[in-house]
Amino acid sequence: MKWGDFVLRLLVRRRDRETISGDLLEEYREHVLPTRGSWSARLWYVRQILSFVSPIAWGLAIGVVLGTWQLVNTVQAPLANDDARGMLVMVSVILLLWTSISVATSFPTRRFRDAVVAGMLAGVATMAVFDATSILRVNVFLDQIRYRDDWVNLVARFDASNAPDLRAYANWEYVRGTPFVLAIGVVAGALCGALAGAINRSIGSRGKGHEVQLKPDTTY
Repeated sequence: MKWGDFVLRLLVRRRDRETISGDLLEEYREHVLPTRGSWSARLWYVRQILSFVSPIAWGLAIGVVLGTWQLVNTVQAPLANDDARGMLVMVSVILLLWTSISVATSFPTRRFRDAVVAGMLAGVATMAVFDATSILRVNVFLDQIRYRDDWVNLVARFDASNAPDLRAYANWEYVRGTPFVLAIGVVAGALCGALAGAINRSIGSRGKGHEVQLKPDTTY
């Protein structure tokens, strides 16, 4: 698992590299590999490595992918309405990713609180980036997307407000909605984290005995 050890050393602090790397490799070679077999042991090792990636970093990465997809989709079809089935699939994938992040991040401690916090951090980070790219889309593609069907209400409010500029009004509307968008990320992320906490407890109750506590006091 040389590649895994290399990645692990990139993720942890310099002062902890030798200790954590040594403990993980010892657990892998002496306990996990003999009892679980090669494939399952490799999955265990990968899961341990992923637990060292901050849930905020995971959330930001998801937000970047989601925001990029939104911008590319706008370039390709600026007037296309959001497909209900496609949106359902996208939301389902995001929730699954937040749950997976919470499982991986909190697995070494198996603390329910750690799983919930991880889900909240991943959720709010994702939604913060997505909200930022939504505001970017308003400023870059305003002349096109103002004619979308889902902009009818916003344009109507603009007309009724007597505001002098649609761009400024749209930015104000989006910024005003930012706390609500972030709250969605926190609440949905917390629910995903709660599910992850239950999953970790279930896994822990079936596989106690040969797990290494690499992060005895997880804080985010």
